[in-house]
Parts: sequence; C-alpha cells; structure tokens
Amino acid sequence: MIDYEYARCMAELLTDETMPQELFCLRMQAIRKLRALVAQFEKEGFLNDLVETVFCKKAAFIMKATSKTGISNILKPSVPHYDGGGFYPGNPYHVEEEELLLWSKTSMLSPLIPSAQKRFEDLFKKYCGEEAGDLVA
Repeated sequence: MIDYEYARCMAELLTDETMPQELFCLRMQAIRKLRALVAQFEKEGFLNDLVETVFCKKAAFIMKATSKTGISNILKPSVPHYDGGGFYPGNPYHVEEEELLLWSKTSMLSPLIPSAQKRFEDLFKKYCGEEAGDLVA
C-alpha cells in the first residue's frame, strides 16, 4: 500500500502543470526521501499499518508545503518536546505514529525514564489497538 501512495504522490506531482519548477523539485525530492525513510522502518520489521500511516501523513504535509524550510521540518523525525514533566508533540508536522516507532527503537537501546515509558505506553495503546492493553497492563 505504501508503494501505491508513493506512486499516487508522484503522479500528482508530475501532472500538476501549475506548480512552479522549484516547488516541484522540492516536493519530488522530499517524497523520495520520505520513501527511503519508511523503507528503513519496513526493513526493521515495524507494523505495516504504522509505517504506512507515517508515510501518508508526512506525504500529505509535503504535498501542501510551499517552502524549503517547511519541507525540511516535515522530514525531521517526530521527536517530542520534553517539558520536565512529560512529552508532547514537538512541532506542527509531528506524526505520533512515527514517534511511537522512534520510542520503540530507543527502548531497545536503553531503559526509558518513567515519563518516556508512559508516553511510549500511551502511544502504543492508542495506535496498536485493543490487544495493546494485554501487553502493557
């Protein structure tokens, strides 16, 4: 399904004759980078539904972006902001499903602090359905 969405984005870019060349190039390059990013998530064995959602949400942002800075911010990892008491979305282009994948990778490297563990569990329950309750109860 990711390849279908990727092809749909490419076709939309290629058929939009009103788009300025510079914006076309920025979006085209960004969609290719995004596809490479999610390919890495696929290779690491993450749930296809989560990876596809990351691609679709970020691709939608890219297809609406109008500046190099905006596209650059969209392609950044969805790293949350820490306010000393908890973690919250870091920017307007934050994709919680990507954050969940990043927490998963981080948790494999080292134990998480309690507020990070809570955020990870909350996102897991939110995006992995009812079966998540049994795993993190």
